[in-house]
Parts: sequence; structure tokens; C-alpha cells
Amino acid sequence: MSAELVTARTPLEFFRDQLERAMQHQKVSTSAFTEYYLVNLLAGSLRGELLPRAEPGLDETPLALLYARALSASRGERARLLRALGDTTLFVAGFFADSLSGKLADFDYYRTLGGRAYGRLSHEEERGPGGAVFGELAGRFTQFADLLAEISENSRLAGANASVLQLYERWLQTGSPRAARLLAERGLAPVAVGAREQ
Repeated sequence: MSAELVTARTPLEFFRDQLERAMQHQKVSTSAFTEYYLVNLLAGSLRGELLPRAEPGLDETPLALLYARALSASRGERARLLRALGDTTLFVAGFFADSLSGKLADFDYYRTLGGRAYGRLSHEEERGPGGAVFGELAGRFTQFADLLAEISENSRLAGANASVLQLYERWLQTGSPRAARLLAERGLAPVAVGAREQ
């Protein structure tokens, strides 16, 4: 087997390379802290580190219940739960956005809960670099979800050749600039009906 086919890279190295490529392709820049955070979020997802354990009797804890539990928790536990919620919603909204189409909990639901979780964390951690990172994740949730979507496609964890209809549905649902650009590359120009929150 050729040495070019097999490389010894850690998940952190792989995702750092993938994130840098996606950022260059989408012309997105961010702080080194936020970039580092996103790389670690992706590597942590491989180890299943996103959500805390499910409630007894449930396969998984509903996100709204997790948010409510976080708001009533002690400061340390609240930070842990809000971070888990933000990370989970960002990962799912990026890597598995197409699976959210037509569901009761769609992209807007994930963006709202994730944005609120990260926003709350930014206020609670405003003295350190974490506050700026969480504030940026809250304010640019859709843009970062687009980066993760591209990484997903390039990693072949999601269909690399999404149909035009799936792209259009994603654009309608999320207002994603990346989805609009991909539609334009296929000769379609989506028209915005109203302004969208980013």
C-alpha cells in the first residue's frame, strides 16, 4: 500500500486541516481560540463527548429539557450543561442538517437553543477567552454550522453530492450563504422572501 494512502494523523490534526480548508473555501475567519474550540468539538464528537448521560427511562435527554435543567443548576453544572447543549446543537446542525429537514425540531430549533446556550455561557465566562469564543459561536451559529457541513461532506460522513432539492430546502430552512452559493454554482439563484436571522 502506498504511503500516500495511509497517514498517521490524529483526529485533531485531521479536523484542523478540514476546518482550515472549509474556512478558506467559504472565506470565513475567526479567532485562534474559536478555531481551536471547533477542532476540539469535532475531535470530541468522535469520542462521544457531546451530550451528558440520558435521563433514566429515556434514550436521550430532549434538548429543551437539558436547557431547562441547565438554567436551574449550580454555576459549574450550568456551564457544563450549556456547553454540552451548544456543542451538540452546533454539531448536529452542521454535520446532519439534511436530516433535520421537515422535522419538528428543525435547524431553527437547533440554532435557537444552541445560540442561547452559547450566549448564556458568553455572559457567564466574559472575563476569560471562553466568553469571547462562546459569544462568537452564539452570534455566528449558522456560519459555523456551514463550516461543519462542508467538513461533513468532505469527510464523506454525509452525502457529498447533495441533490439540488436538498440544497434548496437547506437554504430555505437556514438561509445558509453556503447553500445559496452551491445553488448558484448549479445555475440556480435562490430569492429571499424576507430577512433571516444569522
